[in-house]
Amino acid sequence: MAKRKNVKPTPFRERNGENPFNASGVVRTGARCFTFVDNKDPTALFEMTFDADLAEVDHIRRRRLTGAGELGDPEGLTRVDRNGETFLIVSSSLSVERNRVNDGLVRVRYRPDGDLPAEPMTGFRAWLLGHLPALAAPGRRRPDDDGLNVEGLAWDAETSALLFGLRGPAVPGHVTLVHVPVDLGGKWTTESLGEPAVRSARLPHSTASQGIRDLCCDGDLLVLLGRSASHDDAPFRLGTWPRGGDTVELLDVTFHRTAKPEGVTTFPSGGERKILVVDDNGGYAVL
Repeated sequence: MAKRKNVKPTPFRERNGENPFNASGVVRTGARCFTFVDNKDPTALFEMTFDADLAEVDHIRRRRLTGAGELGDPEGLTRVDRNGETFLIVSSSLSVERNRVNDGLVRVRYRPDGDLPAEPMTGFRAWLLGHLPALAAPGRRRPDDDGLNVEGLAWDAETSALLFGLRGPAVPGHVTLVHVPVDLGGKWTTESLGEPAVRSARLPHSTASQGIRDLCCDGDLLVLLGRSASHDDAPFRLGTWPRGGDTVELLDVTFHRTAKPEGVTTFPSGGERKILVVDDNGGYAVL
């Protein structure tokens, strides 16, 4: 990938009703189609279709979720392919905000047209905090008070596990994810989950409290980094977390001061590996 400095996303031409899209996690779901979540809209997923060159978005289509339950603050999205079927997994932030607990881990059976049937995993947040006591106290705090805040989600096919990237709580100079094995042959309940494990990596030359804003598992992990709390001023960056490694290696990519990138995925195009970033202000960039 070429060096990119001061990346400024291109605004979507369309809006989610009267509001810009608050685009977060994103995955590829077709030759020219990518699906993202809007963290202000837990009732749907959104498909953006690119032109033939995969350079500009032609249009965005709303795909209503049926049966998603009490999904709140959707932030993470990943794709799982199994036995000829495609599933999309949506995660909420699992945070506490305005006297509301944002719970939700939802499996969506993907199909090209129509509404998307969704199946919530009841009690996932309580299960996770019960199995990782270190997250119990952060789970009671709001995100800007160094509370639990999950914004990244990726599927690791090699270990059959979901990877949850923590925006918070954050440790200066480090980033953290939670590795949760999943038995995809079982029912979509907490009984199909294996023992979770916490993994951390160093951020070289960084003393800021940065968190994971999204993840993409493409061999090594592609990690989108940003400030942990809304009042911090740490920059957004992209980095790779080598499999089995303990250090994130930053890419030579920086973002414009107005950018708020919150979703990332990779895709092949013209013999190259390209990166798609979607922005919380309602835009996208192809790197």
